[in-house]
Amino acid sequence: MAGITVRTFRELLKRKLVKGIGLVALLAIAGSMVIFFAIPPGAPMQRGGEDGLNQPVLKVGDEVITEADLTRFLNLQTQGNLPSEYGAQIQTRYQTAQNLANQLAMTLELEKQGYAASGAEIEAAKEEYIKSQLDMLRQQLLPEGKGDDRALDKALKERGASLNRVREQIAAQAPDLLFRMRVAQDKFLKSLREKYNPTDEQVRLMFEQVYPARVFVSVEKHKDKAQARINEAHAALKAGKPFAEVVQQYSDDPDAIKKQGGRITGSGYYEIQEQLSNLFGAEVANRIMAFKPNKDFTEPLQDKEKKGYYIYAIAERKMEPPPDFDQKKEQYREAFVNMRIGAEQQRIMNAAQQNFKPEFVDPILAQYDALTKTFGMPTPERLKTFKAINDALTPVVNSASPNVRLAQWMQILVLNQLVQISKEVKDKEGEKTYREQLTAAINRFFNEGGEDLNIRLLRAEMLIEAGQKQNALDDLEIAAGMVVRPDESPFLFGIAELYEKAGRKDLAQQTRKRATDLQKEMARRQQEQEEMIRRQLEEMRKQQEAEQKKQQEAQQQPQGNQPPAANAPQQNTPQGQAAPGAPQQGK
Repeated sequence: MAGITVRTFRELLKRKLVKGIGLVALLAIAGSMVIFFAIPPGAPMQRGGEDGLNQPVLKVGDEVITEADLTRFLNLQTQGNLPSEYGAQIQTRYQTAQNLANQLAMTLELEKQGYAASGAEIEAAKEEYIKSQLDMLRQQLLPEGKGDDRALDKALKERGASLNRVREQIAAQAPDLLFRMRVAQDKFLKSLREKYNPTDEQVRLMFEQVYPARVFVSVEKHKDKAQARINEAHAALKAGKPFAEVVQQYSDDPDAIKKQGGRITGSGYYEIQEQLSNLFGAEVANRIMAFKPNKDFTEPLQDKEKKGYYIYAIAERKMEPPPDFDQKKEQYREAFVNMRIGAEQQRIMNAAQQNFKPEFVDPILAQYDALTKTFGMPTPERLKTFKAINDALTPVVNSASPNVRLAQWMQILVLNQLVQISKEVKDKEGEKTYREQLTAAINRFFNEGGEDLNIRLLRAEMLIEAGQKQNALDDLEIAAGMVVRPDESPFLFGIAELYEKAGRKDLAQQTRKRATDLQKEMARRQQEQEEMIRRQLEEMRKQQEAEQKKQQEAQQQPQGNQPPAANAPQQNTPQGQAAPGAPQQGK
């Protein structure tokens, strides 16, 4: 299959899967819970069979997240509006599950270190959340966004609701787990801010560049003789032999490093300190960071993973504070604190991933997770992985799972890739087998009520290749009817291409014209939006100028024309008579 199949599904893989990677780093940020708290009340919960909602989806340590738990978080994140397209649905489901799993792992690690939230703290956080949501409603429903609970209750009753019902709904939709995680992370952040109170010198070290140098002896290369070799190097240094010569004679680092006398890439003081801490621990790192350039060196050291032995020195250090350091010292101090907090958060996250590694129990999420790891794989390994995913999805597709349509969609995606890989490796028998399975999977998807624009286009192309042009035209007509938004115009160009292959140049021409019209409509809307933004900015500019002018006029107003200040004595008060409201003397 060529043309739209490759373009559609490879782009689909990139668009739907790549975004699901790399969320762990985001969870180290203090505001990682914001996505769950920036939603209005009233988002509907997904419904399903009770047994399905009790199914485990994730396992983090000894804790299990069920389908019901994930559904509540999904509704909070999407405001009850899940995407209609299956690929976007499964991506959203996967990202939410992964986000939740990693935050729970981080919370479990924090609880292990003494930052557990009490029941009272969880309830207080929940009440604060409910209040914030009600305040948002106040802004929307009451004049000038102001009014007490009685006024809000009245406004809600006019809309068929009530304050008590809305409170109950907000409380029901926000899981206690959400606030347990939030409180634990808030307590941890608070402790870090109390912990770090840097001196000026510590802040100044943010602007020092440090260039370490080292002798490295590989255990893999020298086996049981590695320690004796590093001891020889150390003895040579103690005897006065230059560091660069010892590097040339003993070090197993690449030639590029050896030519520089063992000097490795420099970085900021605290980055190098962190690197050394990861290798040898904080105590050794701090000792190395105090070395004078080209003078001090360590005893033989073995890294934590026991991959080799090292002797470390400092080749050069450059202190380059910004010229405004003294004037903006407080800003730089805050930057230092945030830097240290970030490092501590990452340390906690790394420990959480090791001690409470999340596991996908739900088969669809587990296979989607495997799918995200296929990028960059060699062809044989990729083929093996896709086969395994296909086999794992088959029982789900044949089950009564409430998410069976997602499993069908993903299996079609995988089978299409298996067809492509079989063609790539010239396995004609495998290509024939997987094409038959793909055809059956697509037909079943549509026969059981599934609908997807990408799959319509895939089947249309397959039908054209099989000579079934009339059936292909039926699919293309349905696909063209599914394109309604201006940003979907690229699909119409793909449909036009397939109309050409099916021998209907007239329909291809009509479809291209419609695609062009949609592009023009999108350009028009963008222009209108840009114009609206321009007008808003212009209005803001005029308001600012008017305010500045008003302030300037007030400043230029003659002193005698200004009203008397509050509580100031009046200028026409008779001598010896107290100003009204002033205390009487001598009483």
